[in-house]
Amino acid sequence: MRGRRKVIDEEVKAIILAIIIIVGVFSIAQMISTGRIVEPFSALGLLGPKMKIGDYPRNVLVNQTINLYLFVDNHEGHLMYYVIYAKLGNKSTVINENISANAPILDKYEVILPHGENITIPVSLRIQRPYRNARLIFEMWIYDPVNETLRYHGRWVQLWMNITAPVTPAE
Repeated sequence: MRGRRKVIDEEVKAIILAIIIIVGVFSIAQMISTGRIVEPFSALGLLGPKMKIGDYPRNVLVNQTINLYLFVDNHEGHLMYYVIYAKLGNKSTVINENISANAPILDKYEVILPHGENITIPVSLRIQRPYRNARLIFEMWIYDPVNETLRYHGRWVQLWMNITAPVTPAE
């Protein structure tokens, strides 16, 4: 009976040791990967005048204030300095994740965000002349500490609209 009990005690010890090793491996793996960003990213969103997606102005008058909001979100794993350029383009303006729009800059918004933080920035713009099929573009640029310059981050949003001249009453 004692020999059999000794075998059971050894099996129990082996199982407990295996559980301790497994828990230890998972704990160490968790400690190593904590805070590690697997897929770093930044996000840029355009919100309407009520701070919601949608309800965007489509037709505005020359010099009428256009109120929108930009949503900026940092998941890069470190502090980021963002510059958002508001540009005015049209249907032939080329922009993609590699090429920024070659269009006039209307305004600039700057923000410094820690990792895991976001901010909603109020935007208030006026366009000085009539424009059919205007493409209001917001581009995200980031500070590159290696080159000590701003570089296009490949994130952008746009809003299509018509800017019309106010109707003058007939005399």
